[in-house]
Amino acid sequence: MFEFVFEIGIIRIPIGGSYWMLLWGNYKFPHLTVDYYVKKLKSKIISCYMGDNFTIIVNDYKSIKEVLSRDEFDGRVTTAPFIKDRAFGKELGIFFIDGVKWQEQRRFALRYMRDFGFGRRQEKLESEIMDEMTLFLDILKNGPVYDGEKEILKDNLVLFPDILYASSGNNIWNIMFGHRFDRREHDILRLLCYSAYMFVTANDTTGGAIFQRPILRYFGNMFGYTNHMKGSTTVSNIIKKYLEYQKVTISENDDQGFVDKYLKKLNRDDKSNNFTEEQLIILLTDLMIPAFSATPSMITHTIKYIMHHPRVMERVQNEIDNVVGTGRLVTWEDRKNLHYLEATIRETMRIETLAPLGIPHKSVKKTTLGDYEIPANTTIFTNFAAMHHDPDLWDDPEIFRPERFLKEDGQLVKDFTLPFGFGRRLCAGETYARYNLFGTLALLLQNFNLFFVEGEPSSLEDKLPGILVSPKKLWIRLEPR
Repeated sequence: MFEFVFEIGIIRIPIGGSYWMLLWGNYKFPHLTVDYYVKKLKSKIISCYMGDNFTIIVNDYKSIKEVLSRDEFDGRVTTAPFIKDRAFGKELGIFFIDGVKWQEQRRFALRYMRDFGFGRRQEKLESEIMDEMTLFLDILKNGPVYDGEKEILKDNLVLFPDILYASSGNNIWNIMFGHRFDRREHDILRLLCYSAYMFVTANDTTGGAIFQRPILRYFGNMFGYTNHMKGSTTVSNIIKKYLEYQKVTISENDDQGFVDKYLKKLNRDDKSNNFTEEQLIILLTDLMIPAFSATPSMITHTIKYIMHHPRVMERVQNEIDNVVGTGRLVTWEDRKNLHYLEATIRETMRIETLAPLGIPHKSVKKTTLGDYEIPANTTIFTNFAAMHHDPDLWDDPEIFRPERFLKEDGQLVKDFTLPFGFGRRLCAGETYARYNLFGTLALLLQNFNLFFVEGEPSSLEDKLPGILVSPKKLWIRLEPR
């Protein structure tokens, strides 16, 4: 076996370790510097030091799937200060914990969220999502009514991704709490989504300086700590407020949403000590923040790519016209016949990897990866962005080409992208997210032609760094077809 640190490591500098080399290569998006070292070191698996933390970065399909498939790599890095600071000073939630607590909470969450359409198809939820789509279309066609709408919709100009907050947020809130906010309450959803964005864009894609040097959190928002905390605690406080309402309306025989299931669990004598109200609050926060931020971000990314490639937009619209027409909205059932639209979504999620490095894993014991020995408690980054741009897998990875996901007869090929991860840490909301992506994009392209507005950040490079790489806000002109 070989030691990574001696064989294929990025140079280490005092205090910051290899992190300074990553920043030197690309200050806003240091994950892109990793590509340079992968080529220079001629290895798909490389090592570095994030501060004092020995870290491994895997960059190819085979190695990433191995990391995500094996129990030995299911650990999380729990030492970053914001993890406990945002969670009542404890290790709570589901994304930033591991061990028995994570297994128990994950099992319970997946088991009961599926009852409400999270992780599998459910007719009731799909009907309610279509109701949201109908309202969304009405707002776009007939204009704003309330003050919050007037800030994001002016004549035929629409502010993205903000216009997507209400429909995206309402659907996930419905799964958790069993009810939706009406149109007059959409400002709450916009606040939730805005706060989620504040959390996921508060640092660079590696987790940032605070991850390596916790003392830097005392330097205000210079390294994103204030935004991390403000974004997360705003979401948590709103959840906490509505939990009090939920306790009053809970029914013994009828569960409105996942929250009811969890609240009833708290009242059982046989529950473990890991089931607490604080745990529920942070669990919901962990589940909602990605849904509030990732779906609007990816829809906006896809719209921008389509607008930069008019041929793609025309082909998607022609496909919708031929398969569905204009007499009704596109439904989930139509997805199996709208292959080019699906290919376009897949291609955007490949070329514009939303979470380039995912959330860091940790080896829970001494093990191996490929030909290398991995010490226990080693931080491991899965570089999805590198894998999605690997020329050995994609031939021309820098080209936006939805056709790569289609056979010659127009049918879809096997999808080798991993935008939602893989294995036991797979994003629980994959089915839900794909449904919302597909439905929203189909609605927009079925009913409107989209145009950039002069002076807006329309370049594909106009992005914000963070745990999720998000598009900058921009106004887009929608003209009815």
